[in-house]
Amino acid sequence: MINRVMLRSLYEFFFFILLCILLSLSFQTLAKQELKVGVGNFPPFFIEESQSGLFLEITQAIFNELPEYDIKFIFMSNSRLAHEINTGKLLDVACNIFPGSGVKGHFSKPIFKYTDVAVTKKRDNLRLNKVSDLQNLSIAAYQGAKDLLGAELKNIALNNPNYMEYSHPKETTYLLVSGKKDVRIGDVSIFLYDLKNKRYQQKMKISIDDFTLHPLWSDVYSHMAFRDEALRNSVDTIITSLLAQGAFDKIYAKYQLN
Repeated sequence: MINRVMLRSLYEFFFFILLCILLSLSFQTLAKQELKVGVGNFPPFFIEESQSGLFLEITQAIFNELPEYDIKFIFMSNSRLAHEINTGKLLDVACNIFPGSGVKGHFSKPIFKYTDVAVTKKRDNLRLNKVSDLQNLSIAAYQGAKDLLGAELKNIALNNPNYMEYSHPKETTYLLVSGKKDVRIGDVSIFLYDLKNKRYQQKMKISIDDFTLHPLWSDVYSHMAFRDEALRNSVDTIITSLLAQGAFDKIYAKYQLN
């Protein structure tokens, strides 16, 4: 039989092991450095309510490779992102920053992809093989499209009274679906997300099969901006590795198919 001395020894042994485990976990937690990462709040790229989104998943995949950091996502407007990474003290990293935006800091490799396409209703049977084919059409585009998508579109925008830009992408989707515009210009992921709206799917019975996508432009990329150059260099190495593994392609495909 196990006497009291042996029981006490076993108890002390297990207590010692448990204490070591707890101390180890505590030291690991204390050793982690908090990293404040600023992100936008516009679906499907960043969705604050569910702490999810296409670009958020890409960002999380990158920082999963840096377990020494405790990542804290901070959602805010794009204009505030630029301010905070430039002059504020709230952020260490800002996501989805375009070159030429006036943002200071150290830019990562291009990572966040926008695939801008022209979208038309299939029943209209419009053939758009080049940007100049848009010339005489009624167009709804996102704000700033004429400055980002090349001189040819800008020339059309300045000379076509039926070309309009809108601050909220969902407006461009509605104008196309309702027939008030012939063409929607914008990111394909945003368009697919918009079509999930109950108004379109359940009431109007509309799906992606009702539209034609015209890929008239090359993909546009944005970056992360870092205060710390060494951290930027580490992230660039991770980006290169994850790109080679096809990790980002899987995330993009998931949002294209959903």
